[in-house]
Amino acid sequence: MALCVQNHANVLPTDMLNEFPGYACILGNILETTGAALSQPDCSFEMALDLAAVTTFLLEALPPIKSSSRESSTVGEDDMIIGDESVEIVLDDNLQQQITNAIDSRFLVQLTNVLFGGISTAQGSHNESPDDKEVAAVAAACAFLHVTFNTLPLERIMTVLAYRTELVPVLWNFMKRCHQNQKWSSLPERFSYLLGDAPGWLLPLSVFCPVYKHMLMIVDNEEFYEQEKPLSLKDVRCLIVILRQALWQILWVNPSAHPSSGKFISNTSGHKKHPVEAIQSRVGTVASELLSQLQDWNNRRQFTPPSDFHADGVNDYFISQAVTEGTKAHDILKQAPFLIPFTSRVKIFTSQLASVRHRQEAHGVFTRNRFRIRRDHILEDAYNQMSALSEEDLRGLIRVTFVNEFGVEEAGIDGGGIFKDFMENITRAAFDVQYGLFKETADHLLYPNPGSGMIHEQHLQFFHFLGSLLAKAMFEGILVDIPFATFFLSKLKQKYNYLNDLPSLDPELYRHLIFLKHYKEDISGLELYFVIVNNEYGEQTEEELLPGGKNIRVTNENVITFIHLVSNHRLNFQIRQQSTHFLRGFQQLMRKEWIDMFNEHELQLLISGSLDSLDVDDLRQNTNYAGGYHGEHYVIDMFWEVLKSFSLENQKKFLKFVTGCSRGPLLGFKYLEPLFCIQRAAGSASEEALDRLPTSATCMNLLKLPPYGSKEQLETKLLYAINADAGFDLS
Repeated sequence: MALCVQNHANVLPTDMLNEFPGYACILGNILETTGAALSQPDCSFEMALDLAAVTTFLLEALPPIKSSSRESSTVGEDDMIIGDESVEIVLDDNLQQQITNAIDSRFLVQLTNVLFGGISTAQGSHNESPDDKEVAAVAAACAFLHVTFNTLPLERIMTVLAYRTELVPVLWNFMKRCHQNQKWSSLPERFSYLLGDAPGWLLPLSVFCPVYKHMLMIVDNEEFYEQEKPLSLKDVRCLIVILRQALWQILWVNPSAHPSSGKFISNTSGHKKHPVEAIQSRVGTVASELLSQLQDWNNRRQFTPPSDFHADGVNDYFISQAVTEGTKAHDILKQAPFLIPFTSRVKIFTSQLASVRHRQEAHGVFTRNRFRIRRDHILEDAYNQMSALSEEDLRGLIRVTFVNEFGVEEAGIDGGGIFKDFMENITRAAFDVQYGLFKETADHLLYPNPGSGMIHEQHLQFFHFLGSLLAKAMFEGILVDIPFATFFLSKLKQKYNYLNDLPSLDPELYRHLIFLKHYKEDISGLELYFVIVNNEYGEQTEEELLPGGKNIRVTNENVITFIHLVSNHRLNFQIRQQSTHFLRGFQQLMRKEWIDMFNEHELQLLISGSLDSLDVDDLRQNTNYAGGYHGEHYVIDMFWEVLKSFSLENQKKFLKFVTGCSRGPLLGFKYLEPLFCIQRAAGSASEEALDRLPTSATCMNLLKLPPYGSKEQLETKLLYAINADAGFDLS
């Protein structure tokens, strides 16, 4: 049967009733028999191969069996099709239960034990290509599990495969050696109907990726980084290369004809076939998910250069295509943005923003709003005047007139420079921990204050307003000095935070939870219950992590659940309202698809730019001169020497003095619009002229520099000007 069934489907018994299809009845009986056969000590390797081949073939014909929560199946109810007609196949409940129960943990352990018995999983044991027996074993296991993943609820089998079988080490050893020898073995004949002449890495990756991804969801930081479980960091780096190359091959070099359908085609006998496209689509999905997860681990603590995630084939043509919706490159940008270098994605992002601005300008949609803001009441005035702005208003021009401490309007017309100054100052005020809306981690990173409602009655409205402010800064390309905690940036990506994100918020709590995870004695003796104590501004409150949690003791059996509930409470639940309102304001201008192009670390760079010192050489290379100055002028030479000698703080003050923003452009000063310019101040090098201070026009990124006679004088005057904190009155 194993040798002929895939080519002679007519050997299957005739269906007696729709809910009792012949292939399903024989599958249920064979699975029960297989369980008994595999448990015999004399069960042969060939017997296991045959049993795997037959059950794989029959499993393919099944409609997906849903879990009670109706999750985890990769195929929907409408995915069984004949031509253009939908076919509904519903198995009898008892028959379905028979099949589901047969593929239990014991069955999976027995099958993999017989198939993998005698195959070495030692790290680096040998570099030669896998022999025929190992190829057959891997093919049998992967074919069976691939079809099982598409048919049965995943939560029933993932933990078993991850921790009770040798599946991950065997598969990894196999894939690593195939990769090192640049030769992927073809499937044996009895399984070749699944893929034909398709690449030999497809099936192993379709099984390895979801199981390894499941393991990464459970391991903690110490296990991954220090103990290097479940794979060594060297092997993880190799895995990243394999996944990256496979994903690029699937998505760009040789994409399936219908990459988005992922549907299975049924023939008239009721048996569905797996086209190569369906397996390609699945591998594309699971490889993308795993690479994204590994990038998160690399961002927490770098173990490989970020460039290891970038595909080798990303060129100017690809970038030009990625901007346009509906193109293959644009689809890759959405599914696997990490394949594209960060600088390329920033260019795509800025071009998308520019396109929105130009499109609305062309239709006359942009509005212009002017506001009068007191410098010493900047947040209150801005909130009172701007919080009700519509999305259309926010996209339009916003111009600001500052009022100084004496109630006098400052000099200067806002051509964009004053607005940049306003954005930098209001974000500094609003996100200051003294204001009470945000708190700091031990690393001085910001996240919403869980007790913000105890300080501000309208705290949620403020969070909505601040979200729209941050979006406006990004929309206009204005960098602001706001260092957010990674777990809060995840909220802007609508991601869920897990235990391994907890150290960025509360390292001590994380250490306590990891201590519980590895506690060898009776945990119930510690007298812990499913409750958590909150302490905000001296007021202690107790919350149950589960209904009736104060009466549920933490034991060795439920400690993992307790650990994850505590992490969820601190990272997600406590700040859910603040994060939700902030996100709503943020999404008024920032589309989800734009933000999804970047991971949390990159998103922080989009917001604040690099934290490194100002690149004075880059600024000098991208500076224009006017009024008689030129690149070799003695005053200009003195100026660059002085600027280079400044501290980072004074360099930032200088940049803000001239451009209205203390951060340089994200990709370098050649992208500064308009380009930085130094103009000779009007007048001769007389004593009267040299008593004057440098001035600026921030809307034009223009420094007006008198022709000082000495470096000391230039430094003194420039420092005075940038530290005067006189707003635009120096103009």
